[in-house]
This record gives sequence, structure tokens and C-alpha cells, in this order.
Amino acid sequence: MSSSFEGSEVFKAPPEKILSLINNFELYKDFLPGCLESSRLPNSKEGYVIGRLVFSLLNKTYVFESENETKGYQVRITQTKGPFLDFFALWTIEIVNDNYTKVIFKTKFTLPFVLRVIASQSMIDKIGSMFINAFENQLRKWRLTCLFQYPQATRDLKLIL
Repeated sequence: MSSSFEGSEVFKAPPEKILSLINNFELYKDFLPGCLESSRLPNSKEGYVIGRLVFSLLNKTYVFESENETKGYQVRITQTKGPFLDFFALWTIEIVNDNYTKVIFKTKFTLPFVLRVIASQSMIDKIGSMFINAFENQLRKWRLTCLFQYPQATRDLKLIL
């Protein structure tokens, strides 16, 4: 039986910065809840990024490897190795204006029986929302860093906190 999550949020960041963060596997361990390790894996396919994430959940460690395909303002994520029987996700980025971007995240996956027993829809929704909020918080940190390191550039780009 498949499970799913869909969430959206308006971020105060340009779409290119959001796409860069989604595909920057190296940073995930610094901001994604439960992520112990994160790395980018070698890849020779144009337009694809492959990454490896190690998560801790309920005192167990899970390795998740995925292939991200970016086309325009969409990132399609497919699990290549991991705890799910199948996993597909889609990030869609929509420009609202110069300072704001709407981010839509949809995922559909099948959990193994052991995880399916404990994973209620409310738990899945809570974890999905935590992930979206983690991305938003990381983008906020980036804006603050820009403000303090490059105050003139920040004013010139009209980035608003």
C-alpha cells in the first residue's frame, strides 16, 4: 500500500537558490532532521545529481540513495537504494515575484511492512512538514549570512529578511 505527502510553502528566496539547495546533498546533514550523513555520489549523466543520505529513525539507521533529475523548475527524485519498496518525489518551484518563490513538494512511496505498521498518515504529514520547514530555515540562514557578509550586495539585490 502506497503512502503519500504533499506540502507547499512560499519561501523568501530566488528559485535558483532553492534548486541549488535541493540538489546540494552535502548540506543535508547540517539541517535536515534525523540526517546523520549526506554526500553527493559520482555521476556522469547530464542533468542528474545522485546523493546518499543516512537517517536515524526509531534507533535504527537507514541509508537512502537517490537520483535527482532537474528540468527547468522541477526536481524529480527517484530512490535507487534504500528502505522504501519504491519512492518518487517531485519538487516544483513557482516564481511569485522577485523576492518570493512557491515550493511544492509531493511524494509517493511504499514502506516495508515493519515501518508501515507504525507510520500513520499524521506521522508522515508531520515528518514531511518538518522537512519543508528545514529547507526554509536553511534558506533563511543563507539570507542572514548574505546580509552580514555582503551588506551592500544585499541592499542592491533587495533581499528582505
